[in-house]
Amino acid sequence: MKTILEIFYLRIIGERIRYQRRKVNLSRKGSDPDKLMWSLIRQELRELPAEEREFIIHSTSWRYERPGNILLTYIAYSDELTFEKGKTKNLLLKNLGIITRNNRKPRSRMQLEKKVVSHAIRHIAFLVKTDDQIDFKSAMAPETIKTFEKLWVSLAGRVL
Repeated sequence: MKTILEIFYLRIIGERIRYQRRKVNLSRKGSDPDKLMWSLIRQELRELPAEEREFIIHSTSWRYERPGNILLTYIAYSDELTFEKGKTKNLLLKNLGIITRNNRKPRSRMQLEKKVVSHAIRHIAFLVKTDDQIDFKSAMAPETIKTFEKLWVSLAGRVL
């Protein structure tokens, strides 16, 4: 069975989430996923001026994917993140899903990717709102904090 590190680089711009996905096979590297994630982020950080080198990095989930892959999902969020042309995808904030018991499995790879991004954004919103131990807000612009606080209210989910 292969273990894959899946990284979603995320940034909210206006009413959209811009993101890019990267995958690394941990089975070949035989390394600690946290250390590898930090190594990859350091590569990204070289592109930014020193005063803009703040990322929120968090492991959000894992899932089994056929045939025989385990995906460990991390997010790397920064208000200063830039993306390579043609490799960025967008998701409107208003299209983020709310989790209910009636949610269905995604039918396409793109639907699954958007579901993972939605989950990651909800996860960050939860941490911004509730985590007193780690100050996620220090790495965000005031407008971004407001956006995440609004998302907290609309994406908390409900049981039907």
